[in-house]
Amino acid sequence: MSYLVLARKWRPKNLDELVGQETISRILKNAIQQDRVAHAYLFSGPRGVGKTSTARILAKSLNCVDGPTVSPCEVCPSCKAITEGHSVDVMEIDGASNNSVDDIRTLREGVKYAPSSGRFKIYIIDEVHMLSQSAFNALLKTLEEPPSHVIFILATTTPHKVPVTVLSRCQHLPFRRISPESMRVQLKRIVQAEGIEITDEALDMIIKASDGGMRDALTLLDQIHSFTDRITEQDIRDILGLSDVDLVVELSRAIIRSDRKKVFEIVQSLYNRGTDFKTFMQDLLALFRELLVAKVTGRIQGNISANETAFIQEVSPSVTEEEIALLLSELIRTDADIRSSFSPRVALEMGLIRATLLEDLRPVGEIIERLKNLPVNELPVAFSTSDKTNNENHIPAPEEERENLSEMKETQAVMDEPPVHPLDAEQLWAEAVSCIEETNPVLASKLIHAQPRVEDEKLILQFNGGHRVFAESLKKDTQKLYSLLMEATPFKQSRISSIEIVSNKGKRQIKKKESLKEIELTPEELKIIEAFGARIIERRKTDV
Repeated sequence: MSYLVLARKWRPKNLDELVGQETISRILKNAIQQDRVAHAYLFSGPRGVGKTSTARILAKSLNCVDGPTVSPCEVCPSCKAITEGHSVDVMEIDGASNNSVDDIRTLREGVKYAPSSGRFKIYIIDEVHMLSQSAFNALLKTLEEPPSHVIFILATTTPHKVPVTVLSRCQHLPFRRISPESMRVQLKRIVQAEGIEITDEALDMIIKASDGGMRDALTLLDQIHSFTDRITEQDIRDILGLSDVDLVVELSRAIIRSDRKKVFEIVQSLYNRGTDFKTFMQDLLALFRELLVAKVTGRIQGNISANETAFIQEVSPSVTEEEIALLLSELIRTDADIRSSFSPRVALEMGLIRATLLEDLRPVGEIIERLKNLPVNELPVAFSTSDKTNNENHIPAPEEERENLSEMKETQAVMDEPPVHPLDAEQLWAEAVSCIEETNPVLASKLIHAQPRVEDEKLILQFNGGHRVFAESLKKDTQKLYSLLMEATPFKQSRISSIEIVSNKGKRQIKKKESLKEIELTPEELKIIEAFGARIIERRKTDV
């Protein structure tokens, strides 16, 4: 007798043997026991979770000589024929290769005839989403009102591709991925019955690689067992090309510590081993996701190894949720770069180096607060705009020291002054218009269309497109408008000395902020950008 693969040998024979689908099993049991079996079902879910197996079990339960029953006998001619796949009353149709309207017309003709030996004629259409639109349309009427002896069971991995007209005519039973716990129990039972020696770590790797699909797990187990009698974790890595968990953890630690030398060493090791960089990135992303989940929820939830668990417990107190999220974003970008790059190794190295640089980023507001708290004589020399002082080997002359000290004192004096515009220009303007509206609603209805910005203590109001007509009327008496604005509460603390009204013939749109002034940086922020050659990545509010 030819060898029977594990996925077929251990296919569930009744609803009680269905792994990880307790809800589905209960629904179908109740339907059989209460004689409330629907005329059409739609089974949806990922591959290898039991959709087709459940369809066959339902067919056996309905056509068994002892049925309808939730426990088919498995020995009667009907049960044997369905199990072996040659029952004349149970037709399994591949929707991918029989997807034309002519195929459905043939099906409709066969529906008219009564079953040969069983109680029901059952049509199982696998991958039903592959049917053409014309085929779906031809199936609709029969699907909605089939003969009493006919039951349709449709199966698909992508239910969103099934037309709603079909969905509305079926009872939809969504299958879910099998949990690692349920899969572990079933696989241990199978390996014991088959006499397969396998370590717990290797079993966990098979479960992780199968991604919730029992069929995939059994196929992997079959493949690896043909290679060795005693399956270990290293065997699975060698055969399937999976990543070394220790290297994933080691690289993750190097990224968090910004150890760039270590990053290059690990990537070189991966390259020498012939590791698939795409697979490795998936494992790295999964670990950082588990780290973020543990940081947010306070507990480790995923199916991970002891080494990965120890790593998360080690680094979690030293990183923030924001830092982990930034690292994850950079790693996702790196994953995309690897898949599209002609040199995956370089793409991986550059992405990981960018990730290590994220630790050096600090909000400008935090830097300003730190500098404010330093005495003038302790301010770093690098804060000077002089290029000479940027050379750490350069010893300044006495005159140069006096110039640097003078610049530092001027900078400290500017930083001690209150900001010129404590509010964002648009926020400042919105509050001012709101104040004016209380006394002069007509004027406010014009001002609300202005796009404000502040340049050199001057408030510039720009009217675009069709709103230019308001600019012409407001230009007639800007002094009066200035006086009204100065009475508005938000402007009382500002240093705005004049108003200019401009108009633009183009379409009304928000002007792109191109210069540092238009971003409305404070003087101390401008000074830091000029001194350190910094660039603006993002404006965010901080707690400092």
